[in-house]
Amino acid sequence: MSTMTIPAELFLLLTNDAGRQDATQFRKPALAAAAVVELTLREKVAIGTERNPKVTVTDASAPEIPELDQALRAIIVLDGKRLKSVISHRSMDLTEVLGDGLAAAGAVERKDGWILTSWPVKDPALETALRSRLAAAIADPSRASLQDAILLELLSAMKIAHLLLREETGGMRRRELDRVVKGLAVDHPAASALRRILDEMNTAIATQAAMMAN
Repeated sequence: MSTMTIPAELFLLLTNDAGRQDATQFRKPALAAAAVVELTLREKVAIGTERNPKVTVTDASAPEIPELDQALRAIIVLDGKRLKSVISHRSMDLTEVLGDGLAAAGAVERKDGWILTSWPVKDPALETALRSRLAAAIADPSRASLQDAILLELLSAMKIAHLLLREETGGMRRRELDRVVKGLAVDHPAASALRRILDEMNTAIATQAAMMAN
């Protein structure tokens, strides 16, 4: 597993150089989803097999990683709730804890505005290494770790993998990159459940946008 958590790596990818977050309609639940996946990998929580599965706590001891500690504390309170409810709950907003952690690591800096906080890049080394790793995983899937595959699965489910990784993929189109990601065959119940839920969220947003346009 990478020295950074899955949600921390996703935060870097979803934050542009100026410190603004991309994919704003999905960012918070996606970061929460990434934390849920990591907690399942660490055997702290379990996800059921239903279409919209329940999340249950299996080990309440703290991982002692700030973003995972916050997520686990929230899930302890939400124990037994459906995954969609868990990742959209306000207590699962990990933006602050992730931003502060990456600021402490020197990757970004915190800038508090009148309304919003931004996280502009301070040292691009961590994200550069992450992008190189994902590029290698896409070019040669046999080199992909489970963490690489889950990150790419989340970005693909959000329908932004081809945009965020345009340079790393040589301009690969979305469908082509989605096929590569699908070929990674992430055999993990949490990742599969999250893809279904993010797909449903995509459909709901698209439907709402179409209704507003008419």
